[in-house]
Amino acid sequence: MARSRVLSIIDLTDQEIESWRALAARAAEPNPYFEPEMLVPAVRELSGGSGLRLLVVDEVPGGDPRGAEPGGWWAALPFEMVPGDRHWPWRHASTGSDFLALYCPLGTPLVDGSRVDEAVEALVDAFHERRRELGQAIDLHLLSRDGQVNRRLDEACRERGLPVHAWGGDPRGAVRFDEGEPGSWAERMPRGKSLARGRRRLERAVGQTLVLEDRADDPEIAKAFLDFEQQGWKGDAARGGLGFRNRRGGQEWFSEMLAGFSTSGRAHVFALVAGGVLLHMAVIVCTGSTAFGYFDVYSEEWARYGPGAIGRMMALSWLDENTDVEVFDSSMNPSLYKDATALFPDRLTMVSSTVVTGGVFARLTMRVMRAAARVVRRFR
Repeated sequence: MARSRVLSIIDLTDQEIESWRALAARAAEPNPYFEPEMLVPAVRELSGGSGLRLLVVDEVPGGDPRGAEPGGWWAALPFEMVPGDRHWPWRHASTGSDFLALYCPLGTPLVDGSRVDEAVEALVDAFHERRRELGQAIDLHLLSRDGQVNRRLDEACRERGLPVHAWGGDPRGAVRFDEGEPGSWAERMPRGKSLARGRRRLERAVGQTLVLEDRADDPEIAKAFLDFEQQGWKGDAARGGLGFRNRRGGQEWFSEMLAGFSTSGRAHVFALVAGGVLLHMAVIVCTGSTAFGYFDVYSEEWARYGPGAIGRMMALSWLDENTDVEVFDSSMNPSLYKDATALFPDRLTMVSSTVVTGGVFARLTMRVMRAAARVVRRFR
């Protein structure tokens, strides 16, 4: 028997964090952005995340819904309350709040992979049960369109008569290592030959052969990454840089987050070097059969040679040769990073939607909003 609860992340007990972590390890679709390694230090250290909450579906020991201690978690979904917007006119729950959108470019709920249908159905029931706490609606931001969780969520909502308004599309850069012969993905790179020429030019300019190193085991790697970031535009607040040391608590959060993923052996911190020259650094987190591009930074001194693109290409080769990863998700917004997205041969399409969790009035509101949107589109 399952129950639903809404928990404040900042107040989670150690047992609840371990239950969350165990769910993430067996999730039907990996999403490291919604794991405790990512979000627990975020709400502790970063400004703006204190209101982050977690909708949890868990098993009740002995089948007693009044039980104080939770059993195994079936599903978990972080959210924040946001003001009314064009998707819903009143304050409501969202996985795409300013805070979550900045730090979590994937919104797939963590769902127990051993009971996907049952867990998703219980999560959708929780949307309705907790409708008052959710503001009668919830925005589900950036789910994989073709993923089983998104498909089952859509089906379960419709089976229960919960209106779903789909909006947005995000075909972002990716690499499918599992298609074709090993290494064939490189032949599909749109700028593969250009990158190879750029690599040779960069080696001639530096006077050394390029080498890619995974420095995740270095106990000082977080500091090294932040030092490197601070040297470029990201570290310059006057130029609009959003480097982690420019954010209150950013250095502490980044260090704790990276340590958390490194402890489980899932973090890679790649450094592209030539002799003693550091050209590019990238943080990549591997979960299940998917690798996620987290953060990267390049040397502005050598920017004209494209060290960022070259570093990403070499990191992809390393992942293909040294891991069982089947898909690389760049996690990049294609609208903001058009050139970087164009580097990748494949696409992962993300979709967003608003689920109406309330009763008759809430559903009528969604119908009116849809009708108004159709009128606006007709007269544009």
